[in-house]
Amino acid sequence: MSDMLVIETLEQLKAFLNEKGMMEIAVRNQNRRFKTFQKVMISNLPETQEKELTQKVIHALNKNTQMNERNLNLLGNVAKLEEIGMLLNGLNLCATCAGFAIMYAKLDAMSSEINQQLYQLEKTVKQTQDIQNDYEFKKVLAEHTDMLDSQRRQQPYSEGKMRELVDREYNVLTLLISSFRKDISGDKSALIFSIFSMLAMFTASLRYFDELYYFNNRQVLGEKNAWHLSHEKWMSVYDELSSEWFIEKLQDYGMFDTKLSTLEVDIYYISLMDQVADLRSEIEDNQALIIALGDDELFRKVKEMNAKEIADSIESAYREAGSDLAEETVIAAYQNGMQQAAMAA
Repeated sequence: MSDMLVIETLEQLKAFLNEKGMMEIAVRNQNRRFKTFQKVMISNLPETQEKELTQKVIHALNKNTQMNERNLNLLGNVAKLEEIGMLLNGLNLCATCAGFAIMYAKLDAMSSEINQQLYQLEKTVKQTQDIQNDYEFKKVLAEHTDMLDSQRRQQPYSEGKMRELVDREYNVLTLLISSFRKDISGDKSALIFSIFSMLAMFTASLRYFDELYYFNNRQVLGEKNAWHLSHEKWMSVYDELSSEWFIEKLQDYGMFDTKLSTLEVDIYYISLMDQVADLRSEIEDNQALIIALGDDELFRKVKEMNAKEIADSIESAYREAGSDLAEETVIAAYQNGMQQAAMAA
């Protein structure tokens, strides 16, 4: 693979990806990040001079997605009621230490209520899992934080420790989903938030585990058996969260437990279903890219270059939209936007 490691520019990268038939995935990933950025910004516009500037940026980036102004405005109305902006940005938030600190604060505050629901579920269906009241949910939050901190310290988790974390997050997620299905929750809003937050945590962990597993074992397993034997089981959670019963319960919650209009209920549940589909695609696209590149050093470089291109594109949009404003205003608006979207600025 040494001949491939000379890639130093975006143009060289795109040429290589085109040869490998992977440009479609790279473009899809970029558009998903733009879409997330827009959705987060529409629900968190600061009440300063930055607001008008950010609105101009949203309009500029909107040309790259299928979203229109009407849908963005509707989503903004929904986000103010349901904190959906944070959920739609869940993967970014759960993939970095700084981002997860935002999620952790809210999830930790909910942990007593969530663990009570899991305890009630255990009593109701007489499960054998050791829920341990106020322990398991908090433990998974703490372990996810430790995993991210280990990466920050350049002492990343081993393949074995990552598999254990993926399993724990999967188990807690399935319990949360079961609690929602059996109508055990006394606070559906907190439960829905916890489900989608845990899904984002789980996706970030599984994506990273896939990378470790493939590059550690590809010489032995080859491409046909490249993934862990539990992978199909883990992926089943995306099917469950896309199922008819789950959609109906989200619709019922939106209709009967909130003040959302019928149209806003549709925006609400469709946005969450899009989130499930996007997170599934994150796993599948990442797997396809891993196999196509086949080299861990090149894979890391591709990810870094893709993230830089997205950040550069957003910065360029801010500078173009704020060409008549002071430099410090434009920079502050850009940095604030990237911070809210949990992207590197």
